[in-house]
Amino acid sequence: MKSTTLYSIIILLIAGIFTTSCSSTKTNEFPDNTCVDFATFVSTSDNGSVFTLRKNGDSPLITLTAPVKIDVSQLKPGTRVLIRYLPSGGQAPYESGPITLYGVGFIFTGDVDPEPLETIESWKSDEIKLMTMTRSGEYLDIWAQGNYATQAIKFSLVADEATLNDEYPQLYLVFESDNGFGFPHQLYASFTLNNVWNLSTCKGVTIHYHDDNGYETQTFNKTVN
Repeated sequence: MKSTTLYSIIILLIAGIFTTSCSSTKTNEFPDNTCVDFATFVSTSDNGSVFTLRKNGDSPLITLTAPVKIDVSQLKPGTRVLIRYLPSGGQAPYESGPITLYGVGFIFTGDVDPEPLETIESWKSDEIKLMTMTRSGEYLDIWAQGNYATQAIKFSLVADEATLNDEYPQLYLVFESDNGFGFPHQLYASFTLNNVWNLSTCKGVTIHYHDDNGYETQTFNKTVN
C-alpha cells in the first residue's frame, strides 16, 4: 500500500507560506461569514493564486483567485487543501471570483489503492467520529474526529480489490492512532476516487468506516444523466 501523505492541520495562516507581507490583523480573528472548504491549489504567480472547488457532487467547478503568492516549495500545485476565505468581488458564496484568503490547511490526501480484503482486515482500524463525508467531483472529502497523542499513523482510503469490477466497489476508510487513549483531534482528508469511480462498471461506491457503534457504511451513487 502506498503511504498517505500526512500534514499537520493548520486552519490559520501558515507561517511563511505566503511570500507577500502579512497584514497586522490578528490571524485568529475572522469575519463571522467566512467559508471553509476543501479545494485544489491550482497555481500561483505575482498576480495571485488560484484555487478550484465544487460545492458538492457534480456541481459546477468554481475558480477562486486570491491576491497572494504562495511558496510552492511548501505547497505544490495540484494539492488538495482546506481554505478559509471570504468572497471579495461581490459574488455570492460558491460563485467564481476573487476572494480574501484567511488561511490554508494541509490535509490527508491520496488515491484509492486496491488491496486484498484479508490485508485490509489485518490492519488496525481505530474508531473515528464521522462529522461529514461528501463527494465533490472526483474527490471524497472527509471531516472526522479521532483520538491520538502526537499524530495519526494512518488515515487512508483503500478498495477491496475483489470488488473493483462490481457495480459498487467496496472502499474502506482506515484510521490508525498512535495512542487510542489520546486526545480528540480533527481529521481532514480529500481522497481521489478516479481510479475506481471512472471504471465503466462502476455505478457508485460504498464506504466502510469504524465508529463507536461498530462498522458503518455510506454509499455514493453516480449521477444518472
